[in-house]
Amino acid sequence: MGQLGIESGFFVFTLMPSLYCRHRCPHCYLSLAQRKDPTVLSAGKVREACEKVDAYYRARGIARKTVVLYWYGGEPTQMGDAYFTECADAIDAVFSPDKGYDARHTVLTSLVGVDLDAWEPIFRRYGRGGFQTSYDGTMRGAGYVRAWERQVREAVARGLRVSTISVVNRAILADGPEAVLDRLSALGVAETSWLPFMLNAENADSGKYAEYAPSMSEWSDFMIALTSLWLERRRAGERVPEIGQMRFVLRQRSLPLYANVAGQTLFLMPDGAFSLPDYRDGWTEFMRPFGNILEQDFAAVLASPARRRYLRRQVMRNGNAECLACEHANHCVMEFWKENRPGDDCFGGRRYAEWLLARADEAEALIGADAAVLY
Repeated sequence: MGQLGIESGFFVFTLMPSLYCRHRCPHCYLSLAQRKDPTVLSAGKVREACEKVDAYYRARGIARKTVVLYWYGGEPTQMGDAYFTECADAIDAVFSPDKGYDARHTVLTSLVGVDLDAWEPIFRRYGRGGFQTSYDGTMRGAGYVRAWERQVREAVARGLRVSTISVVNRAILADGPEAVLDRLSALGVAETSWLPFMLNAENADSGKYAEYAPSMSEWSDFMIALTSLWLERRRAGERVPEIGQMRFVLRQRSLPLYANVAGQTLFLMPDGAFSLPDYRDGWTEFMRPFGNILEQDFAAVLASPARRRYLRRQVMRNGNAECLACEHANHCVMEFWKENRPGDDCFGGRRYAEWLLARADEAEALIGADAAVLY
């Protein structure tokens, strides 16, 4: 895992203290029962988890630690601003600068229905003036998009830095890369990220995967066209959102081998379990638990047989022969290693990576110095 492993002091700590969400997004991996469940991991339990992480680093004598606190869900804002403030304060009290921590909070929110009067101070204080929001085109309906755009405009008018994360779907492909880039640029979005649409039990059973999910070849075509437009507009001096996957692919080239095998991240679930996405039957996604931080110390979770097996499979690219032989395996966009679909571009977006690397010098020269490190 090199310089980006949890064991060496770099931890992308994905917080999912609640799975509750009023929305019904077609790509969601959560069941209706999970989305309706109001259970929230208390701020005291979250602090207990953080204290165990801190104890682990103290025992290992690691002086400098980076913890990226990524608030996920569910919809994080639906836990309420009072809970979030209490929880974030508890986290920051443990991961404090005087103990050698650089702790950063990022909130991923739908933004629709969020009271910005209540959340603007939170985004400023804990999110360093920004947040991330989901943009999925008209997949959630035209009315939803209009409500979302109003919220984005209001957030930007307040001086907040807005980044988007999108699951590439057929509604976005129908809009096309030019319309998408025009829309996000006009809204004042600072950075945008584009993920493949993954299969899971929920969207398979509902038929939403079959309805909305493009192939990885279509994903790469979209990303090549989007990034080509981005380069063209940046050459002309226009302001356009940074593209997270572009920066990620270029940055990964300078990192150690196996820096992208999920050795730096864990998801904390409402019951205290640490988990990560895993795959069965080829590329069907589910959550794989490694242990429960409320019942074990952090070293036991990290060294658990389940996590060690998981990381071995990640290092071996999950047995994916095509990926094991690929020269781009350390700097592709494969989030968690899985089988590739026959007759399709790989889940790492090889065609996009090769296209981008052929233009690496120009792309790196045009990327803003303040673009985010993680997508």
